Amino acid sequence: MKKVRLVVSSIILGSASALAAAQTTAEHNVHHPEVTATGGPSASAQTDVNPALLEKQMDTHMQTMLAFHEKFQKASPAERQALMSEHHELMQKGMKMMGMASARMQGMGMKDSMSPQTAGNTSTESSAADHTMMLKRMDMMQSMMQMMMDRMPAPTTPAQ
Repeated sequence: MKKVRLVVSSIILGSASALAAAQTTAEHNVHHPEVTATGGPSASAQTDVNPALLEKQMDTHMQTMLAFHEKFQKASPAERQALMSEHHELMQKGMKMMGMASARMQGMGMKDSMSPQTAGNTSTESSAADHTMMLKRMDMMQSMMQMMMDRMPAPTTPAQ
């Protein structure tokens, strides 16, 4: 029985990976709105962001996601289906914000140490700001993952 299950699982996994590899670049980029036809990030994804403004936007987005999550939990299955487009938009916006925060943190090198945004900061202040941004990103990721888990149907068979 275990061998049959292994063979069937292998066939399914092989088929799924063949289908995933069969996507064209354009088909794959449909769910990446910040990627342009050239394959690189769009100009809006590359713009410099004020860290304080980004932090405030992330806080506001977290509150919006929490309110949506509560509304989603109280909804009937039919209402949940109707809320899926809003769920998708919230996820896309959250991913964009996390990408902006990530790009900002990855770009913090020699070039940014002389920027007006960080000119007055000591390394301790900058490190604390980076740590705060990292924590916000982690909170947002956890919240988004919880929202995805909550929208999944409960398993019908016990785990083995």
